[in-house]
This record gives sequence, structure tokens and C-alpha cells, in this order.
Amino acid sequence: MPFPVPGPPLPSPGGTRAPPPRPAWNTNRNLVVTHPLLSLLESCPSFPRLLQLHALLTVSGLAAHRFPASRLLAFCALSTPPRVDHTAAILARAAPGPNTYMLATMMRAFLRAHLPRRAFALFRRVISDSLPADARTLVFALKAAAAASENGSPSAGEGVHCLVLKWGFTGQSMLVGNALVHFYANHKSLAHAHKLFDEMPERDVVSWTTLLDGYARGELADEAWLVFCRMVAAGGLQPNEVTLVPVVSAIGQMGLLALGRRVHHYVAEGGVRVSVNLANALIDMFGKFWCVASAREVFDSMAVKDVYSCTTMVNVYGKCGDLESASPLFEDMPKRNAVSWSCMVAAYSQANQPEEAIRLFKQMVEEGIEPINATLVSVLSACAQLGCLDLGRWIYDTYIISGKAVLTVNLGNALIDMYAKCGDLHAASKLFTEMAERNVVSWNSMVMAHAMHGQSEQVLCLFKQLKGTYIVPDEITFLGLLSACSHSGLVSEGRRYFEEMKLAYGIVPKAEHYACIIDLLGKSGLLEEAFEVAKGMPLEAGEAGWGALLHACRMHGNLEIGEWAADKLVKLDPSDSRIYVLMCQIYASKNKWDQVKMLRMLMRDRGVKKNPGCSSIEVDGKFHEFLVADVSHVHSEDIYAALKNIYIHLELEASSCTYFLKEVPLYIPFISWSENEMNFCCP
Repeated sequence: MPFPVPGPPLPSPGGTRAPPPRPAWNTNRNLVVTHPLLSLLESCPSFPRLLQLHALLTVSGLAAHRFPASRLLAFCALSTPPRVDHTAAILARAAPGPNTYMLATMMRAFLRAHLPRRAFALFRRVISDSLPADARTLVFALKAAAAASENGSPSAGEGVHCLVLKWGFTGQSMLVGNALVHFYANHKSLAHAHKLFDEMPERDVVSWTTLLDGYARGELADEAWLVFCRMVAAGGLQPNEVTLVPVVSAIGQMGLLALGRRVHHYVAEGGVRVSVNLANALIDMFGKFWCVASAREVFDSMAVKDVYSCTTMVNVYGKCGDLESASPLFEDMPKRNAVSWSCMVAAYSQANQPEEAIRLFKQMVEEGIEPINATLVSVLSACAQLGCLDLGRWIYDTYIISGKAVLTVNLGNALIDMYAKCGDLHAASKLFTEMAERNVVSWNSMVMAHAMHGQSEQVLCLFKQLKGTYIVPDEITFLGLLSACSHSGLVSEGRRYFEEMKLAYGIVPKAEHYACIIDLLGKSGLLEEAFEVAKGMPLEAGEAGWGALLHACRMHGNLEIGEWAADKLVKLDPSDSRIYVLMCQIYASKNKWDQVKMLRMLMRDRGVKKNPGCSSIEVDGKFHEFLVADVSHVHSEDIYAALKNIYIHLELEASSCTYFLKEVPLYIPFISWSENEMNFCCP
């Protein structure tokens, strides 16, 4: 006797009574059941209640039949969390064996429990038992294949695709067609996805949205926008709130603010229902355009906000450097995930507040939040700014060596940069050698690392190795090369690389490249040529170019060109104390003390003060910062006593040491300096 009976339910003896509300797991609205036990099963609200009903069905002998077993399976598969162990027991006892519907339900349970391999094993059972597969089974098989694939390989899904073709589902089922487009789009095979989309005889909003989303996530914004335009032009289908999420993302990637505002206006006017995901996408889009007010407007208009809404808004504030708004919003978030913490850490690191970035990272770890790769990249950048080598090594040991984090290219680059700026060039070189994959940033990091330490031979060797790979050097690569040449006075090599950059790679030199050439020529004593380069630049030399020339003039005592460079620098930034200091040193080297006095008076009249020298040291995880003649530290007396002792020992050394001490005097309060020395060193 069949258990599902079509038609209305039988009235109760006391009159017509509304059926009990369906629980969340029961999504079948067309099924009518009249058997008392099975009717109770259809409205079962909890797993303990299900166990009672299952016992009654077992005692009555109904549990072994396919229909009651399929309804028990449906509860276990669709409840939260899915009860996969109980499902397997039900499936094993079904007589005369499970059908396709039951196996598909079980596949769904395994997928919801994040067990895709077990789900795909059931699909293999469908094939081996020669059961008639339906569209639903094939969709679950594609999802299982996508989730279970190793290294993103689509091979298992391609096998399912072959069966789809063999069984004739390609032109018959829109559901299967959409699943195939989604599968190939997820595996970055967008050409296959688009071909399947074009071959579909019928398409719905899901079809268009799936292809749109694939292009947007693949950062092919132009193609995504063309698909959307094609959808609108085709007519008959109205884009919904899900469709507009990838559209907004594509607009953000294309950088078309006016178009983004039009879409926002369409949404605000009630063109579609504003979902949380769509609002989050709009906030992110406005953030990419630095439109903080518009992003905040969308954020404030949201009736319901999730953790991603607050995180996206924090990220917008962070990118725009508005930490005063980002910090309280972050602190007031009712729930914060790893991405939320990562955005705030990145905001502090990018705003040159590395101490706050590290403090927040330590708080994150203390609260038991596992950092993601983006968090580690930002913290390593903060470590590089502070010279915090110990924390950088701890991150490498705790997350990379232990396997908690995957050493991606970006994370490897951040580690190389941190090691180099903290002085551990050996660790940077070792990590670079061990990296399985490198991009141009990896090579640039090592080039800049060696250039920073004045190791020009290693820089030139690295560049030679880079030219032997498929990676094309960029403007940063040549900046490192020119910087290395400048450090070592390699004039001919610097000239050659400067020309090679322009002619062989088509890179237009920027002000920084010209500054390196000016510095190289100036340090080598070719001041006239350096001066001609600065004057003949196709763009303004800027502070870097004229500053390099002024430094060279100070080194070689060239007063005429130095005055020209200083005049240019004062026009750019009259409050920069370094200009006056360098000119005082040039005048002092020529015994022009009247000009030195005049410059000191000019500084006083303009309110220009020499920025005090600053140094920092990390002891037991705590940073100690010192300014020139600083006596604020609790151990300052002991520190200065040690410095005085070092100074006394240095005075006893050879005359070279004495020369050094005169050139770079130590600012120790216990030692008095003559007026001329003070004028020369600290106007």
C-alpha cells in the first residue's frame, strides 16, 4: 500500500484543524501524508523526537520500507547539524535497498557535513548499481566533485559532465546546466563555462548570475559587465539582489564610480530587495573609490548587519586612513572574526603605526583567534617597520613551520622583506631559495634587500638570474638595481641599466629612478652631469632628486650647485630642517660662518626646528625609544654612564676614530661641545 496519498488531509472528528507548521528541514510542500506515525514524522521538530518516532516505525515494521526510510533520511540530511551517522544506519536497513532518491538525500547530508568524498562515493554507487540518476543526483555529484578535488583539479567533475552528456541531460535540465556552468566557473575554466551557458536552450536568472559571478571572482570585470548588459538586453528576466552582487564587484574592479552610483540609485529606489550581501558589496565598492561618506550611508541604512558588514566598513575606514572612525567601530562589533582583526591590523600597519598593529595582533592571539595569511602579512610589515626580528621569527616558527599557515607567495615576500629590514639577510636569502613559487615581488624583495645592505654584486647576480626566468622585471626591480649601483659607485653599470630599463623593457623612468642616477653621479664626483640630469628631467626632480644632489654637494663641497639645489628644495618644503643643516655644513666647510649664522636666524624666524635623531631597541618583547639627549628613560643615568665609558675608550683609539667622532658627535649631556662644533652639527 503506498504511503503518500494525493488530495487534502482527512478532517479530524472535532472538525477541521489546521495542520501543524512544517519544521525547517521539511522543504517538500506538495507531499500529503495520512498515516498517523508518518504524519507525526513530517512535523518532527527535534532529533530526540525523531529517535522516538524511529523506534515506533521500527517496531511497526515501517522503517524498512523505502518511503518512511526516505523521510527519516530527509530529516537527518536537512536538520542542523546533519546527522550523518544516523543516516548511514537508516540507509543500511532499507529494503529492498536504497533507491536513487535515498542515495541523493544521503549525498546531500554528506555535503552539508563537509564530507564530499563520502558523497561522491555514493554517486559511484548509483552508477555501479545501475540506478536511474535524476537531475538532483547529478547536481549533488558535481558539488561533491568540486569540493573533493585535489589541487583544484576538475577531473572528477569532468567525469560527471561526461555522464551528463551520455544520459542526455545537457539540453533537458536547466538545473544540471546551471550546475555545470557553476562547476567550471569555480575552477576558473570560464571559457568552458561560457560555452555551456551559450549551449543551454533555456536560461533563468540563476544561469546569468552564475556566469556573472564566475567572471567577477576571476577578476575579469569587463567580461562580467558584458554578460550583465547582454542579460538586460535579452529582456524577459529581471536581475535580482543576488545578480547585482557580482555586478557591483565588477564595477569596483573597473573603477567606474559614476556607474556604481547609478546601480546604487537603482537599488535605493526599490529596483531590487536590498539583501545583506548586496549592501556589503556596495560598501566595499564605495570603499575602493575612497567614498567613505557613501559607504557609511549604505552601512547606516542597513536594517540588519552581519559581521561582514562591520568588517567591510572597518576596512573602508582603514584603507582611507581614518583610524579614529575604524577603531571604535571595530571595538563595538558584537562579533569579530579573523578577517575583522586582519582589517584592523592592516589599517594600523599601513598608517605607520606598527606598535598598535603588533599590540592588536598579540591581543588577537590571546583571545584565541587564529590569524589568516593576510593578518600575518600585515604583522610582518609592522615588524619590518620596527625592526622586530624576534616576533617575525616567532611567527615563522609558530605558523609556517608548524603548518598552521600555508607559505604563499605573498606571505613569503612579507617574510623576506621583514628579515631584510631587520638585518637578517641570511634568513631572507634562505627563504627565497626555498620558495616553491616566486613572482616579481619576490625577486624585487631580494634585490632591494641586498641593495639596502650595499651588496651590489649580489644585486647584479640576482638580476642576471631573473632575466633567465619567465618573470619580467618591473620599475621596482630597476629601482633596486640603480640603488645598488649608487651605493657602490658603479657609474657605468648604473647608466647601462637606466638605458636598458627604457629601451629593452619600455619602462618610463619615474622621479625615484632619476634620483638614483643623480645620487650615483653626485657621489662619484660628477656633480655637473648630475646637475644637468636634474635640470633636464621630463618631470620635476622633486625632493628626492634635489635632495640627492644637495647631499652630493655637501660631500664634495660644491657651494654653487648646492645653493641651487637648496633653493629648489626650500620652494618645495620650506619647513624641512635637513635643507638648512646640509647648507650649514657646506658653508662651514668653506669657513663661511656669516652664512651659517644667517641660516640659523632664518630657521628661527621661520620656526624651523631640527628633527631630533631617534633610535629604538627591543628588549624582552618591549620597545624602548630614545631621542637625542633624551633623559626620560628610567635607566637613563646608567645608559649615559655606559655611553660615556664607550666614548672615553673610543677617544683612546687611533686618529681615524678621532676623525669619526668629530664628524659624527655623540649627543651625551655630560660632554660639552664647542660652539663651532654645535653650529656645524646641530644648527
